[in-house]
Amino acid sequence: MRLAPLVAVAATLSLALAATAGAQSVVTPKTSVLSIQPLSAVFGVYAVEYEHALAPTVTFGIGGSYWSDDTDGSEVKYSSGDIKLRYYPEAHPFQGFSFGGQVGYTSISDNETTDTFGSSSKSTAHGPTIGVALDYNWLLGASKTFYVGLGVGAKKIFANADDIGTANLAYPTARISIGFAF
Repeated sequence: MRLAPLVAVAATLSLALAATAGAQSVVTPKTSVLSIQPLSAVFGVYAVEYEHALAPTVTFGIGGSYWSDDTDGSEVKYSSGDIKLRYYPEAHPFQGFSFGGQVGYTSISDNETTDTFGSSSKSTAHGPTIGVALDYNWLLGASKTFYVGLGVGAKKIFANADDIGTANLAYPTARISIGFAF
């Protein structure tokens, strides 16, 4: 009988410690992600994206990118801004599989060398864009704040092909993004 109070105190302490440990492992849900694509920067592709959860299955984002391609004596530059909507079927924003679409605006310039003396001509075109993407994302770390995203897709630019020279108006897209979830 003398041990009963001691057992009660020990049981209360162990329950309190378990509750404290459980409370420390609770991760607050993330509502936004800010990410960049550092690997593609090596190849002259610069991109940044902000994504915000509207619901457990839907996110809204904005992104911008710039890249240039200097082949065959022609330097083509693409600058774009997009609004993105992603659907996460597993209802975990920024985690797992998602698919979505985007609309935006793109500016293309083509500085093409036209002869052996170095003469060049420059053409530009601007137009709205539409695209689709399939992605898989992770939130990593104890607090789930480190974001990694992989994705592939395609984009179509609605501009006059005669205005732009050698630039492509439809092309595949790919991303390897890292960022911060908050």
